[in-house]
Amino acid sequence: MLANLTQNWGFMRIIRLLVGGYALFEAIRSSDVLIGIMGTVLIGMALFNMGCGPQGCGVPRNESKSTNSDEIEYEEIHSK
Repeated sequence: MLANLTQNWGFMRIIRLLVGGYALFEAIRSSDVLIGIMGTVLIGMALFNMGCGPQGCGVPRNESKSTNSDEIEYEEIHSK
């Protein structure tokens, strides 16, 4: 857990921490609960390295190019 807090600090993780800290500061200063929740979520995302990465929030694609295509045989059926 400590390694997760101290490693892999990228640009977006630092931005999340700064924006979350600013939002939390402003929420305390103006007594705004909604902004406080947003700031807490952003700080949590930055500290625990959660959220969307550089690939976006989608499911990673399988990059293997499989060329195994089974040949399908069709049989014609004639009605009488």
